[in-house]
Amino acid sequence: GLAAAATSISNVMAVDPAHGLDMTHKVTAYLGDFIGAVTMTGSAVAFGKLHGLLKSDPLNLPFKNQINLILLAANLACGAAFLTSPDGHSNVGVAALVGVAALAGIKGAHMTASIGGADMPVVITLLNSYSGYALCAEGFMLNNDLLTAVGALIGSSGAIL
Repeated sequence: GLAAAATSISNVMAVDPAHGLDMTHKVTAYLGDFIGAVTMTGSAVAFGKLHGLLKSDPLNLPFKNQINLILLAANLACGAAFLTSPDGHSNVGVAALVGVAALAGIKGAHMTASIGGADMPVVITLLNSYSGYALCAEGFMLNNDLLTAVGALIGSSGAIL
């Protein structure tokens, strides 16, 4: 997850200003960043619950569904700012992607913490599937057919499980 988020941000920063970013590159950078951050923090919380570092009880914050919706809306707003920035790799575009990573990280940790420890094996399978989808997005972004195919296989096999 960390690799997907970092690769998305760094790849956008490395784009030649003369060539700019096409919309496919922007969308896959956003998806890789978002899914990677959710996967990274969600996996860290799942690890903590399984190893007894965190309480295995589900986190029951008041208005937890509203918190998730607000985080999603803020993430979509950052994504829209990135996608509509004229040259994606500018300070605005990079700041929007960093915002996506931060908000998605909070969302991944909150959603995973809201699930009890007994369900963590299922959560880990789902997060593994997410990492496959992030890898698939990275494959599209980097124009690498192997990453795209492997990511699609990991994502779909985890979803089937």
